[in-house]
Amino acid sequence: MSYLTINRRAALMGGALAVAAPAILSSANPAAAAGASDLPMRAVQQFSLGDMRLTVIDDMLFTVPTAIFGANQPEGSVDTLFAKYGLPQEFANMQGQVLLVETGDAKVLIDTGQGDVTLPDADVDNGRLFAGLKAVGVSPDDITHVFLTHGHFDHIGGVSQNGVACFPNASHYMNAAELEFWTAAPTAEANFGNLMLSIANDKLNPIKDKIKTIADGDEIVPGIKVLDAPGHTLGHMAVQLTSGEESLLHLIDTSVHYIVGTNEPEWALGIEHDPAQAVETRRKLFTMAAEQNLLVAGYHFPFPGIGRMSVNGDGFLYTPVSVS
Repeated sequence: MSYLTINRRAALMGGALAVAAPAILSSANPAAAAGASDLPMRAVQQFSLGDMRLTVIDDMLFTVPTAIFGANQPEGSVDTLFAKYGLPQEFANMQGQVLLVETGDAKVLIDTGQGDVTLPDADVDNGRLFAGLKAVGVSPDDITHVFLTHGHFDHIGGVSQNGVACFPNASHYMNAAELEFWTAAPTAEANFGNLMLSIANDKLNPIKDKIKTIADGDEIVPGIKVLDAPGHTLGHMAVQLTSGEESLLHLIDTSVHYIVGTNEPEWALGIEHDPAQAVETRRKLFTMAAEQNLLVAGYHFPFPGIGRMSVNGDGFLYTPVSVS
């Protein structure tokens, strides 16, 4: 089980999250990362949305201190909430899953998982996307479109490896401001922000010329529309899938934890670029999902991360649903 070291003081710093990290100019711990993208498949869930075929692939597992989910709250607030739901305190297990959408002749990846990126001092439990694709009979060469929702390493880690695109035949898309931010050069200061930026440089710069910029309301292919969802990062985007009368709103990292971000939308995540804007985005998208009774997906929600959203007092409630 991977462990990302983030102490409470760092979590309370909000977007800065200045955590000292070794190997700041490396995108991964070389010893730990060896073979990360070759890990066996752990879980795959397939289901239909109208005429679309959706495949959820479990790519990663890591743990974080619970304090990161309530960076603007008194110490112990998150643990108190977790105790209410019978969850362990102090540390939270986090999954991450990539969505493959097959519609018409298109095979569209929504993000690319963590790939071979394993942070310093963490165990390897990432990069299972490729085994998942193989299990459902899809090769990297078959992918026609790749949409990168934002530049965090657990979403772009599988887009390139050793300077080579992992999906050579695909058109790649990203928000313009997001692309500009994550391809800017890091400074020499050893902190978590520069580590994240260094990883993004390593992953995005080799394919930067392949990336087409995309904006709110644009469709990647018919039925797959991107939505502005800023706050988590500068140009973070969500995705809405529509086929016939059926629709699914993929929240991506609008809410990173399925209980905290939904029950307490005002609580800040320690790595949010703009916590106030993140709150606005959460309320907007959660309200939309609840009022329209949409299926929702969460990138880090418990596998397969599919459910529905309802209003719950001043917050919201995420309820998992079975899909097939």
